[in-house]
Amino acid sequence: MTNPINPRVDSLNRSTTASVGNEKAQAKSNNADNTTGAIASEDTVSLSQESQQVASLQQQLKDSSAIDQVKVDAIKQEIANGNYPLDTQKIAENLINLEQSLIE
Repeated sequence: MTNPINPRVDSLNRSTTASVGNEKAQAKSNNADNTTGAIASEDTVSLSQESQQVASLQQQLKDSSAIDQVKVDAIKQEIANGNYPLDTQKIAENLINLEQSLIE
């Protein structure tokens, strides 16, 4: 685009843009040369003592089972046999409480 007031400004902008474009191309070329060579430095990460403890506790929780499968199986068997007492009033109250907590 030419500047109708001062055409010299337009020619200055073009030459400046061309030189900036050449500098960018040279920088890209230099970066390409650097990426093909060996990496000069390596990044390292170290965890604090607290984060190591948290990681250890997370692993312990993952390894342990929070469900007593023997007890679950025993209750299932009692229910199947009809020997497990169910308090329908308590079950209904807990369902209502759950629904109310979901609304809030």
